[in-house]
Amino acid sequence: MGYPRLVEPGFLDKIITTNGDFDISLHIEPFPIEATMVMLNKELQKQRADLYAAQLKGTLNPSLEIKYADTRTVLENLQKGTEKLFNISLYINCKSNTQDELNLITKKVESELNGLMIIPKRPLFRMGQGIKSTIPLSINELGIKRNITTKPLSAFFPFTSQFLQIDEKGVWFGLNKNDVPIIRDIFSLTNPNGLILATSGSGKSYFAKLNISRHLLNGTRVIVIDPQTEYSELCRKFNGQVINISRANLVINPLDLMGHDYAEKRLSLIDLMKVMLGELSDIQKADLDKAITLTYDRKGITNNPETWSNKPPILKDLLNELESLGRKATVIEKPTYQSLINRLSMYVDGVFSFLNRHTKFDFDNYFVCFNIGDMPKQVKPVIMFLILDYVYMKMKSDKERKLLVIDEAWSLLARTEDSSYIFEIVKTCRKFNMGLLLITQDVADLLSSEAGNAVLANSSYTLLMRQKPAVIENVSRTFHLSYAERDKLLTSGLGEGILLIENEHTELKIISSKEEHDIITTNPDEILIKEKESNKKDAIPKYEKEVSIKLDIQKGFHNKAGLTPEEIQFLLSHEYIISSHVGLGGGQRKDYLLKPRANESAQHFFLVKAIEDYIMQFTSQVELFNSVKPDIVFTAGRKEYAVEIETGTTYDSDKRKLAAKASLLSKYYPDRWFFVVTKSEYAYKYKEIGKTYTRKNIEQAIREIFRNVHSAQKPPKK
Repeated sequence: MGYPRLVEPGFLDKIITTNGDFDISLHIEPFPIEATMVMLNKELQKQRADLYAAQLKGTLNPSLEIKYADTRTVLENLQKGTEKLFNISLYINCKSNTQDELNLITKKVESELNGLMIIPKRPLFRMGQGIKSTIPLSINELGIKRNITTKPLSAFFPFTSQFLQIDEKGVWFGLNKNDVPIIRDIFSLTNPNGLILATSGSGKSYFAKLNISRHLLNGTRVIVIDPQTEYSELCRKFNGQVINISRANLVINPLDLMGHDYAEKRLSLIDLMKVMLGELSDIQKADLDKAITLTYDRKGITNNPETWSNKPPILKDLLNELESLGRKATVIEKPTYQSLINRLSMYVDGVFSFLNRHTKFDFDNYFVCFNIGDMPKQVKPVIMFLILDYVYMKMKSDKERKLLVIDEAWSLLARTEDSSYIFEIVKTCRKFNMGLLLITQDVADLLSSEAGNAVLANSSYTLLMRQKPAVIENVSRTFHLSYAERDKLLTSGLGEGILLIENEHTELKIISSKEEHDIITTNPDEILIKEKESNKKDAIPKYEKEVSIKLDIQKGFHNKAGLTPEEIQFLLSHEYIISSHVGLGGGQRKDYLLKPRANESAQHFFLVKAIEDYIMQFTSQVELFNSVKPDIVFTAGRKEYAVEIETGTTYDSDKRKLAAKASLLSKYYPDRWFFVVTKSEYAYKYKEIGKTYTRKNIEQAIREIFRNVHSAQKPPKK
């Protein structure tokens, strides 16, 4: 019955998200503009008359003044055409099985409404009309209305979703139909396995790439089995490792143990051989197992784990063993062996002989893409099976989060008659913190094999995108879709679909940033434009000049006059400062680039470095200190000399400390130490304490030291 004067967008969210069984009905009716203007003018005149009457009586009525101002504002906005007027009716129908529960939820809703400054009222003796007003018949029998303009009406919409969930370690899947972001952590679900099912061109690979990039940024390791060379560019963008498997390049040896123990590998090979050779009878499986065992025995590989590091056999060795067994077989057994030999020979000396090699690669990267686009389509299921096995065994010892993406999964499922191995991978991925994401086009690919059914039964999330009418019945039946969801999949636009997480069905719109889109787009026209732009940039490089900076940034002392502008900028970017000083020997003031040490003035640091630079002309045995030791210690002959640089600060503040320093220098460097003052007016003061020089005569003093040392080292004349 009563509404607050001011509201904010989505103010009804507090009611909508309240726990309880109740229906909310909001009736909105546009108010005729002619009637609106007449009504507001009359209301404005009435309020103005009331205000005038109150003024004559000398009384104040703030609420009436506010109402008059609001009415006038509404009338002005309506006349300008910026607002329209509506009638709204808000009804809430509380429901429960018992009277006590009904009273409780009614009080709860009334309390929440009061918290929003809304005054609720129960329509006593009009409950029947209330029921009709809240069920979806668009009938407003209660007729309790309130005038409201466009802007405040918009605050009622959109209702924020009560299903908003943001997992702390989740990634952004997209927006739901209310434009609420869906951010979920697949590793917090029942299991992290997922499925993308869509027709060609609906955006499934686009979403997969977007999902991969966001998981990478979230710290998840990603491995992709790429049968159509779609993910290589994305892998390079993230500095991943692209492994191109081709006839002339890298292959995987089917008989490589690849982390399995010996017994596991033999079981795995039976599954692989069914993919390679086709359907096998029980007798053929037994003969094949015997040949596999003997093949490993000849390479010294047995049940003893110490032998598992031996170099494994190749398919040629297995074929030789089958031929050897076939020659010793009975007449009845020979056809069985011959059938196996004929089928296996294609992989040894036939069209698929490139598989008859040892494994030549390893990987250690957070993003690895196995590119099998160059492999013949007839052998792709075998390669996908081998890679899946290889990756799975590699990842068993790693407990980090991992995502294994298999695109065009139908090519693997179509040839896997026995689903035991795939079923094992799907069931045990969670133990090793690994999620499996399969991408395929037709639900029939999944339903036609036990492996596919295993995937369906053990996937916690599924993305359904646009489907064709021919398969929609299958999809609807498999995923228990409603008629509305069925129609949605038939009419979905690019990048739209339905996301099924556990038992939740949510409409999804995939959104990417411009940077993400530029990296993952598969649109041929966009890729062509990018390639042309790249070629334009790279075809004719133009350089204004070549810069090569070879300065030692640890030196700390450079004469600005001898530096180029680029060198000056380089030093300034490495914490150097420009400072003016008079050099040793006197003369004009010049600019230097200095990098003073901590708690050291530019004057003190300059003199230290200038003297060090001069002493280096006579000896390389020079050390600088920024502690209780002298500022400079150098060796002349076999004796050490000490130099203490003074700015006069210590003399003015603490002569006793200066005397103690002089005493210490005399102890360790008797008659081989002296002061150098930065200001010549301090020279006579410091001479009372010890030998003292200025920047004008320090060079001569140093030359004299090395001249005397040189004379003393000369042998006497005969």
